[in-house]
Amino acid sequence: MVAAKMKVPCCSVCHTRYNEDERVPLLLQCGHGFCKDCLSKMFSSSSDTSLACPRCRHVSVVGNSVQGLRKNFAMLALVGGGNFDCDYTDSDEDEDDEEDDRYAASSSRGGDKSSSCGPVIEVGAHPEMKLVKRIGEDGSGGGGVEMWDATVAGGGGRCKHRVAVKKMCLTEDMDVDWMQGQLESLRKASMWCRNVCTFHGVVKMDGSMCLLMDRCFGSVQSEMERNEGRLTLEQILRYGADVARGVAELHAAGVICMNIKPSNLLLDASGNAVVSDYGLAPILKKPICQKTRPEFDSSKITPYTDCVTLSPHYTAPEAWGPVKKLFWEDASGVSPESDAWSFGCTLVEMCTGSTPWDGLSREEIFQAVVKARKVPPQYERIVGVGIPRELWKMIGECLQFKPSKRPTFNAMLATFLRHLQEIPRSPSASPDNGFIKVCGVNVVEETRSTNMAVLPDNPINLHRVVLEGDSEGVRNILAKAATGSGGSSVRYLLEAQNADGQSALHLACRRGSVELVEAILEYGEANVDIVDKDGDPPLVFALAAGSPQCVHVLIKKGANVRSRLREGSGPSVAHVCSYHGQPDCMRELLVAGADPNAVDDEGETVLHRAVTKKYTDCAIVILENGGSRSMAVSNGKGLTPLHMCVSTWNVAVIKRWVEVSSPEEISQAINIPSPVGTALCMAAAIRKDHEKGNEL
Repeated sequence: MVAAKMKVPCCSVCHTRYNEDERVPLLLQCGHGFCKDCLSKMFSSSSDTSLACPRCRHVSVVGNSVQGLRKNFAMLALVGGGNFDCDYTDSDEDEDDEEDDRYAASSSRGGDKSSSCGPVIEVGAHPEMKLVKRIGEDGSGGGGVEMWDATVAGGGGRCKHRVAVKKMCLTEDMDVDWMQGQLESLRKASMWCRNVCTFHGVVKMDGSMCLLMDRCFGSVQSEMERNEGRLTLEQILRYGADVARGVAELHAAGVICMNIKPSNLLLDASGNAVVSDYGLAPILKKPICQKTRPEFDSSKITPYTDCVTLSPHYTAPEAWGPVKKLFWEDASGVSPESDAWSFGCTLVEMCTGSTPWDGLSREEIFQAVVKARKVPPQYERIVGVGIPRELWKMIGECLQFKPSKRPTFNAMLATFLRHLQEIPRSPSASPDNGFIKVCGVNVVEETRSTNMAVLPDNPINLHRVVLEGDSEGVRNILAKAATGSGGSSVRYLLEAQNADGQSALHLACRRGSVELVEAILEYGEANVDIVDKDGDPPLVFALAAGSPQCVHVLIKKGANVRSRLREGSGPSVAHVCSYHGQPDCMRELLVAGADPNAVDDEGETVLHRAVTKKYTDCAIVILENGGSRSMAVSNGKGLTPLHMCVSTWNVAVIKRWVEVSSPEEISQAINIPSPVGTALCMAAAIRKDHEKGNEL
């Protein structure tokens, strides 16, 4: 009778019975056990000598091999008995009669009914599932996908867990067996990863497939909505580090997320961000695309985004390719670098509160991302939210068109952690940290005035109020310093630099706030051309922020519009403006005396930069303000802006150039040879293949 009641546990990862060879049970330092084969596969994907437990996430130091882990000899003794049936549960599910009695008593007293299953729920051991409340719809799997709040229970109600369920209606043309196999592989690959929303498995119910996941407590998107679309710098860095860690571990496990966006970055009970919906897009793709094969009709190529229903606002250029190229066994389209693009778009939204490509249709986004190779226009506004320069550059690298130029998630994690160490932990996650509610009464004004009364006039606090956009606070600090009552001079405050080597004026220009710039430049001690640690003046930050008002104020106060970066040997400020494609800012510079025909250290004119980036409006402003001579200047590759306009069919720029240039300038430019011939030869060649050749 005793033997009949005992269970022989099997590995909860592979559901295979333990043996004394490759499936020998090994114990991690947390006490949980798994077979040697599964632990070896997990450890081979680890980036260091540690391994996170698939059950409790405790990190065990393994060393060079899992061979050094202690064997579970008690389990081996049971296996050696050989007379018991395998129930496909891990050893932690084994309960003797005494524990059952204790648990029953605890349940009758209203105790926790989650038992000791740990964070990973074994679906096979919890067959009783109940959908409690529908909590929304999800578009990542196409039509007919619903999200539910649910519970699962096992052992006759012995334990009960609250979960989230993605319920998808099954149709006859779905390859259900293939989908279940892929989902099980995804579960095994991701179960040990940290900062991910745990995927517990699949249950079929009433003609539907239910995917069981952890029930979370909000998302990055809901946090943004709660704070009127804003996140604090600490939130951006903290959530960013959580997501980068989760995606890095998923990549190590061979999983590409493909659906990173704020609504899929959930918050767990501790407020940490976790990645959800990872790897599901290609599995839950539309039925018509599930059986695509190499013999697929090339005349009816379907965009990949149409098959997997990815959100176009966060989709990498390579993920817009045709199904034919992406679903073969040797497909090379989507890669881990595709997640970097999606994460870059997500960070743009986290920093600005605006959805990337907001207001554009799917087709318009496709033309901008794939054809024009543009980055979201919202990216240029990031400089106005007070984030570190290094983080701004990192986001720009995520949005590189070529996947190989995008950063890895391990590198991004290091960037987030480095900047997290430089800021104090805030008492509140809200951007309005000075707002306190006591007994339901919002005492905003009292709190703010109190803070200003005790605020020391030191550079750190000046930089803080600049980052918060508080122009009145800036004026109060500087006024106090000007009277000599604060112990710090105005010059000292304005010349002090933060950890990124930027002064208060740099930060104000980075926000694109003309009120802040004017508040600082009211004082004669302000140096309008002060440079940061990279040698960049505030004017460069105002240009990057796309604020012609800030540019106008800086120029009015004497900013040098003919200055060059890199100690005079690099590009001019006009080159910087051209790179960012700001026509209004360019007009301010050129009217103030900037050189429209300046050549940088790479042999490129200001016009080269604008034409290369396809900023037509900016290029036309350059031509209208004395830059027509640049059409005859060849860069290091032997190409003039005219050659580049012809090769990209930019008729508008060429037409305006002809209108503002002299006959001599036109004659000179059209006869300059390039590696592929003169501009006229290039236009003639295009004419044979494209209707725009006639216009050119």
